[in-house]
Amino acid sequence: MDLLLIANIIVCICAFFGFIYGGILFFRPKKALYAQMITLAMGVIGFGRLFLVCRILTGGEITETFQLGFVGMFASFLFFFSANYGAVDSLIDNSVNRSIWSKLTPFLAPLAAIILYIVFFIVRDTSLMWRIFGAMLTLNIALSTYFNLKHLLSPDIDKGVVTCLRPYNLLALIYAASVLVECIGLSSGNTILAFVSGLISAISIILIIPLIERGVKRWLI
Repeated sequence: MDLLLIANIIVCICAFFGFIYGGILFFRPKKALYAQMITLAMGVIGFGRLFLVCRILTGGEITETFQLGFVGMFASFLFFFSANYGAVDSLIDNSVNRSIWSKLTPFLAPLAAIILYIVFFIVRDTSLMWRIFGAMLTLNIALSTYFNLKHLLSPDIDKGVVTCLRPYNLLALIYAASVLVECIGLSSGNTILAFVSGLISAISIILIIPLIERGVKRWLI
């Protein structure tokens, strides 16, 4: 069976599990908006992967032309970004005296994503489609991972919010790296690299909602 099909099916199943599980847990009155935004990210990932699965099953290829399913890859990072920036970041910045280095260090995550994009999508002979999609993906990853790394490294604040959410932020960084590497594999025709990266994405996805449940529960105690 096609390795890309297997990887996308696994990611799709894991994402919909997270979406359904998160929906049951968090879409209730007085539940954290933070958790709801991340749950919506799971849904976006799941539907995006479902489109890719359908494309492959109907005899199409997903490496030569832009696919609707790719939208799920980069759009999910907008929800991750909105969750951290909108719900938590103001608490951290208002509660902690941050040095200049603590403000600059989080830029290492988006910088790494931009460097990978330049090396594998610009310097290397890559199609225009992958250069455009890679730019869209990298932009969204850069926005999201800046706050993931910032909240991972920040000192804790009242109620232990930062400590509660550190496992999620670490996992979100791993997921972002796996998605970018997966697209590098797809754009270069390296099916094995895309397959392995897809499996790492799936493992990350299936762990995110349980970690958010644990973190938010400790946060609200």
